[in-house]
Amino acid sequence: MSKTSSTEFVTRTEAALRVSEALKSAILETALDCIVTINHEGRVLDFNPAAEKTFGYTRDEAAGREMADLIIPPELRDRHRAGLARAVGTGRDTIVGQRIEITAMRKGGERFPVELAITRISGHGPPIFTGHIRDITERKQAELRRAGQFAVTRILAEAPTLAGATPQILRAVCECLHWDVGTIWHVDGDVLRCVDVWPAGDSRFSDFERETRAAVFARGVGLPGRIWASGQSQWVSDVVQDAKFPRAPLAKRADLHSAFGFPIHLGESILGVIEFFSREIRQPNEHVLELFSAIGGQIGQFIERKRAEDSILILNADLERRVAKATVGLRESQERFSKAFRASPVFLSIARMNDGKFVEVNEAFLQSSGFSREEVIGRTSADLKLWHRLEERGSFLLEVQLRGFIRHREVVLRSKDGRLDTVLLSAEVIDIDGQPHILAVGTNITARKKGEEDMRRALEHEKELSRLKTNFVSLVSHEFRTPLGIIMSAADILKKYFDRLPPERRAVHLQDIHDASRRMGDLMDEVLLLARVEAGRMECKRSPLDLPEFCRRVAAEVRAATADVCPIQFTADNLTIPASADESLLRHIFNNLLSNAVKYSAPGIPVIFHVERAGPDAIFVLRDQGIGIPKSDQANLFLTFHRGTNVGERPGTGLGLVIVKRCVELHGGTVGMQSEEGKGTVVTVHLPLFTGAEAKARPRRTAAGSNAKPRASLTKQPKPSKRTKRARRP
Repeated sequence: MSKTSSTEFVTRTEAALRVSEALKSAILETALDCIVTINHEGRVLDFNPAAEKTFGYTRDEAAGREMADLIIPPELRDRHRAGLARAVGTGRDTIVGQRIEITAMRKGGERFPVELAITRISGHGPPIFTGHIRDITERKQAELRRAGQFAVTRILAEAPTLAGATPQILRAVCECLHWDVGTIWHVDGDVLRCVDVWPAGDSRFSDFERETRAAVFARGVGLPGRIWASGQSQWVSDVVQDAKFPRAPLAKRADLHSAFGFPIHLGESILGVIEFFSREIRQPNEHVLELFSAIGGQIGQFIERKRAEDSILILNADLERRVAKATVGLRESQERFSKAFRASPVFLSIARMNDGKFVEVNEAFLQSSGFSREEVIGRTSADLKLWHRLEERGSFLLEVQLRGFIRHREVVLRSKDGRLDTVLLSAEVIDIDGQPHILAVGTNITARKKGEEDMRRALEHEKELSRLKTNFVSLVSHEFRTPLGIIMSAADILKKYFDRLPPERRAVHLQDIHDASRRMGDLMDEVLLLARVEAGRMECKRSPLDLPEFCRRVAAEVRAATADVCPIQFTADNLTIPASADESLLRHIFNNLLSNAVKYSAPGIPVIFHVERAGPDAIFVLRDQGIGIPKSDQANLFLTFHRGTNVGERPGTGLGLVIVKRCVELHGGTVGMQSEEGKGTVVTVHLPLFTGAEAKARPRRTAAGSNAKPRASLTKQPKPSKRTKRARRP
């Protein structure tokens, strides 16, 4: 090989090496996972930005130091060193190429779970090892929360009594979420009293347990009292430092710091409070508070259900005692039963098994069903049409006959006025005068079911808000980037070449800066306007309006804002009386619709803008021959931030049609669209803008019907810069 060829080979090799190093550096710098590279002695060779952020060390602090001293807990370091020595000495790696979960340590000593994958890199010398590390703290915490929720749900489903469920709930939460002490309080008149403490009899917390069991809190006093007063979950990072925590000295002696608690509620009523304590100082966790707010409702429903069951059991026991004493006090027994039956707050009825006819019902049954006693006695539930689904009645009666009882069956019953209620229905076969009868006991749980549905809807609403926030961030980052780029480019040119630019070129760049700033301002105006409408702070304030003149002004404004790229042909018909409208809302409607029509039309193609009166309504028709709207987009036109899939690089925010629809609704009108992709769009707006005798004239046929499908989300066209205008000229 010649000297020249050798030199070229070396040059190409060095260049390839530089490219490889640059690629490696880019991967390390942008990787979301921590990447740590060590040599055969365990000393750090590389420490990427994600590792710096996760572990708290800078690259310079970590380089050259033994990794075991930096990020591995002390009790695991010897095992790590032994494994590394074995891998280097024998070449056998037990965990290389596998994904494992271990405990790591930050610079401040905080321990946290990570997922680790190790790669061995062999060369001419000793091997080096690269670890890919991912912080899985959030995932582990979510798993613990799910485990805690499952444990509580299982306990509530299986426990026969609240007394039996209480210590199990406290223990399950403490063990699943790693809290040290749990307490439960119940409302006793005007105070809270302690029901139980877990763990019981633990010497570490003996003083704290003793004083807590003896404590009584009024509303607003101490952590339980504050939760009772507010009805909301609360979190205290360190109760020792909390001046409003009366048990702070006891907590300090027990080395307890963080605490959180939540109310046990049934609807609007607070039945009790549960609180937990940890020996660590923990920051508030919204996920935990949200989870246990829901669990508080579950426990409240459990308490209510057990109370109803206890009431039924007591009633059944009373009935049995009365039967046993029937020979010596039948009349007295019947009187006591009658009083208990009629005064019970739950629905009670007795019907003969052979024909299903009612022989007795209590006042709660009559109030709920809406029937009088005379209408019920001697008739069946089928005669009264009490069952929403008649086939459920047949299966219910059949099961009672076969088994002799039914417990807690959810059914839907209909009242006399047609109202449907969800009822938790139990039944028992009883003997009256030697004949089998069915005693039915029902609890109206409609409110509880509605609460569950409201909670589900609230969760769906939170998901929708999260989606809107994500879309808003994406919108702002995208729509602000272009005008900011124009501003920075023009400013940079003016800064570097100001003295050499002629005045007219300076003016062009200054105008570009002005137009880009205006575009950003228009975007924020749209967002703020939509926020005002959605918050209910926009009202329709009507005043007399010359509708044809207003439409001409709006058309002229849009033509000016779009540099006359498309002519707007305005016509009016039958507008002989003044309109009554909110001019500001109308301007938002037609500025957006006309700007959309121009923006999505080819230059020079006219946009038709027609308005006419039909009785009390003004009918506006806007027709363009633009790109049209794909069928797949037409169902989502009025969703916030939604844009058509065929808009390409045309600017927009996905807010314009939402604003149009809200402003039309504030006027009490409707908006509809018909569109075909590649052929254009027709928008029809009906607004009730006329009153008086003239408005009662027979309606005229309009240029387009109102049953059109909606259009893709298009927004207001910003005023073009001079650079944009020049580009449009032929």
